[in-house]
Parts: sequence; C-alpha cells; structure tokens
Amino acid sequence: MNTIEILVTCLALSLDCFVVMMARGAMMNPQEHRRSLINSLIFAGSSLLMIVLGSLAGSLIKSQLVLHVNQVIAALILFALGCFLLIQAFRQKAIEERHDDSFNYKKVLILGLITSVDVFLLGTSMTLLQADAFQVCLISTLVTLACVELGQQIGYRLGLAYRRTIFTAGSVILFLISLKVLFQVLTHLR
Repeated sequence: MNTIEILVTCLALSLDCFVVMMARGAMMNPQEHRRSLINSLIFAGSSLLMIVLGSLAGSLIKSQLVLHVNQVIAALILFALGCFLLIQAFRQKAIEERHDDSFNYKKVLILGLITSVDVFLLGTSMTLLQADAFQVCLISTLVTLACVELGQQIGYRLGLAYRRTIFTAGSVILFLISLKVLFQVLTHLR
C-alpha cells in the first residue's frame, strides 16, 4: 500500500475514536479543554500499542502464507472493519448532551483501548499487504491524535449531530479499499 492509501485507511478507522470523543466533547465543561490534549495522547498511545501488536501478529501470519492469500485475508479484514463501522452507525443510542464530571483518565484509557481493537486488525492487514510498519505506526498515531482532538472540539461546539454520517463514511472508505486490494489480487492472478 502506498502512503495515501495508508493515510485514508487510518483516517477511516480513526473515525470511531472521533465519534466517541465527539460525544465526550458534547459533555465537556469549558475548563476541561486543557485535558483534551491529554485525552488525545492517551488515545494515540493506545492506537500505537495496538498497531504494533497487530503488526507483530501480521508478521507471524505472513510467514506462513503465500502473498496472494495474505492480500485476500487483509482485504477481508478491511471489509469486516467496514461492516463493523456501518453497524456502529446504525446502532448508536441517543446520548443526552449534558456535563459529565465522572469522566477521568482511567475511563479515557479504557475507551482508547476498546476503540483501538480495530487498529490491531489494521496493523495485521497492513503487514499482510507489506506496508512499511514504521510508516503505518506513525500515520495511525498522528491521525488518531488529530481525530480525537478534533472530535472533542467539534463535539463541544456542535454536539453529536453528524455521528451516523461519520461512521458511514468510514465504512464506505474501508469497503472501497478492500475492493481495491481484491481487485489487485485478481489482476495478478490472471
């Protein structure tokens, strides 16, 4: 995968972090804006940990399989992640936008780890697609950092009005990338 494809894929997967922290931003107190950067760093660190673990898992799988099988598995993983985001788009419950004093760094860490499970699968699929691991880690971490910070700020200012649209856009991006990978495999098999 090239840099643009990695960036777009990481952006699509970071949209769930974006929406989660957009919900948090909708419940933020104006004095909590200083904490938003720490929240972003916690999410980015969780994402980095998961992408590294996913890359290691991908390396173990990669050595056991043929290149085209790796690419098909990676495409299926990306497609499944797209399905996951699409399901999240329509399963979202209404959230009452009100101030929440109980949100602490422990909860941020737990949310960061939970929303980074898909990033683990991204790391696995990127390794199977022979993407540069350092580049994937760097892009994923920076995109997550930016999405979480932006999500908190937009949530604070606009609330949760666009969360279904955001999840749907992320799933469409992942579907398109998985189809592109499958198309490349089919082209090489001819």
